[in-house]
Amino acid sequence: MEYMTVLKELLEKQAPADDDAGEPSVVTAPDFKKRYLILISTVMTWASTKPLDPDNPEMPFVETDFRKRRPHPNYKMHYDVENEVIGIARKYRKLIGAIVVASGLTYGGKEDVLFFWFQKAWECEPILPILGRGNNSVPLINIVDLGTIVHNLIMDFPKKLYVLAVEQTVSKQRDIIKPLGRQIGSGMFKCIPPEDAFLTPEIDQRIYDLMTLNLNMEPTFIVETMGLQWTFEGTFADNIPVLMKQFKKERGLKPFKIIVYGPPICGKTTMAKSICDTYGLIYVSPETVAQDLLEDLTWRVQHWDIGETAAIADPNPEEEDLGMDDEDQGEDEEIQEQARQTLALLQSGRPLSDEEIIVYLRQKLLSREALNRGWVLDGFPMTQAQCQTIFEKGEEQESEGGEETRDEPFDEDVDLYSNVLKKLLPDIVVSLEATDEFICEKAMRQPEGYSRLDEETTLRRLSEFRAGDTREITPLNFFDELDIHPIVVPVKDHTDYDMKGPYTAVTLRMGRPCRYGKLLALIEAAEKKEKCEQETLKSNEAKALKEKEEKLRTEREEKMEYWTELYAMMREEEEAALAAAGEPMRNYLVHHIFPTLTPALLEVAKLRPEDPIDFLAEKTFKLNPLGVALEEKCQLDDERTKLENECTDERPKEATLQRKADAAVTEDTSSLTSLDRKYVDTLGGYKYSS
Repeated sequence: MEYMTVLKELLEKQAPADDDAGEPSVVTAPDFKKRYLILISTVMTWASTKPLDPDNPEMPFVETDFRKRRPHPNYKMHYDVENEVIGIARKYRKLIGAIVVASGLTYGGKEDVLFFWFQKAWECEPILPILGRGNNSVPLINIVDLGTIVHNLIMDFPKKLYVLAVEQTVSKQRDIIKPLGRQIGSGMFKCIPPEDAFLTPEIDQRIYDLMTLNLNMEPTFIVETMGLQWTFEGTFADNIPVLMKQFKKERGLKPFKIIVYGPPICGKTTMAKSICDTYGLIYVSPETVAQDLLEDLTWRVQHWDIGETAAIADPNPEEEDLGMDDEDQGEDEEIQEQARQTLALLQSGRPLSDEEIIVYLRQKLLSREALNRGWVLDGFPMTQAQCQTIFEKGEEQESEGGEETRDEPFDEDVDLYSNVLKKLLPDIVVSLEATDEFICEKAMRQPEGYSRLDEETTLRRLSEFRAGDTREITPLNFFDELDIHPIVVPVKDHTDYDMKGPYTAVTLRMGRPCRYGKLLALIEAAEKKEKCEQETLKSNEAKALKEKEEKLRTEREEKMEYWTELYAMMREEEEAALAAAGEPMRNYLVHHIFPTLTPALLEVAKLRPEDPIDFLAEKTFKLNPLGVALEEKCQLDDERTKLENECTDERPKEATLQRKADAAVTEDTSSLTSLDRKYVDTLGGYKYSS
């Protein structure tokens, strides 16, 4: 709106100058003075317009009805800008040519509003959503046709105010989404309530408004006057293959088709799944193809039983029947019946023959998901006969209208692909090479969590592989003859369980992963998940180490406390034992030595004689002048105690013993034997003169 205001001010200033100059006519005005303004608007400014005929709501609008148009509440600004341009065209027609081009929903190239459905179809999402019942008419215009219309208007500007840039063919929402899903995607749909559309993150308000628009328009000027040559003839559904080809080219979507070949237990499956995770490819193997098909068919049958419109309320009685066309319904019924028969066969539990497995493998490789995103075939084919069976031309068409065509072949290559289906041929064949000793050793070294084979099974499978892998009959020769030269990757590292070495060699040949939003999101999510797992693992290891250290520290503290208590208790017991052992000696010293020795020591300390030892001896002798042997007295005391215990009732004997004891103490020391003297001297303290 600011631009329109500035433009009007400039035109107001220019208008008086032209009036003063004589106001030249439109025809004679120089071309360089005439300017043109083409406003590319949207048909959403017609979204709330009432039908021209209430009895016939399907009557289309034409350009001359632009005065009756009423905008969608979210597009009132667009409506105001359109009116401004129309006003400028009328007021300043001599200075500027202005026209409004109301464009339908654009498609083609990278896609705009329809990008979400093209993306989901290419990814083969299980279900493509239809907003409501899909019976609303959506005006379409190819982006190339819109550019052509603008170019033609510039080259030959008409005397018109309003032009409708929409296709002649009326396309309903279901006529856009269903053919897209059937030809490119999974072929499964679900009608969701319009209010639930915003639960899908990719659907915003603009996409919702355009896809739920119900407007029938008929272009007259671009068809009758301009004579526009349409880019595509026919309906939107007729041109889906070409549109998908453009979409993949503009978005840089290139599917890889890879075969991983090699002996058993060399790491084929690990590397194949790693490639699938990085490049968003489909993993295919003879061991899993039947289970994958069983799960897919089970889900499809359940969805068919529920119905596409189960989430939509029943239509009003006045609402038009929204069922499919008879042709589409008959085709769907045929597909459903065939799928139910295949499902019953798989659910019967009957073992599948090799021929049936090859049929299912071929069916998987020809599925929309595999053709769109690419695939990795793990460990198959193993023989040249299997190569010829799975890649033969058969009844399938070589290319569908939208598939990228190759340049004209050289003369030598005219018959190169005469017997094979080129769209099934792999882009890369990886041949893993390993010695028998390596395989046997790796089989024995398989860590926990990996499938382990016993020695007999390993040797049997290895022998079967070597028998079919001779230089003359190896299946690699089949691809060599088709100019698909295998990448030979040696496998030598027993510890490389993730096959990082061979994986790196293959990815160098493949280049960067497909730069597509969904795949990048998957790769980033996988990397983020791996990083989180590594961080969680490190955190758990650190936590476990910390808990272990804490446990050891607690145990050490508990043991130290126990040892300290035990040591203290043992120390107390030892001290008590030492005290008990030294009790007799202490009693002896206290009762018999210290009473005599202590006063002598005090006297020595007080007088401080020159010869303290001699002085102490003399002093001790003076304190005990009789020189009675203490040991003898102790022995006598013991004997007296013993006699007292034995003769407690014999008072006369006690008196006699007392007299004997007293007499013995007062006897002359000469009665002691020499041994007694020596013993007393040792306890010492006493010296006897001869």
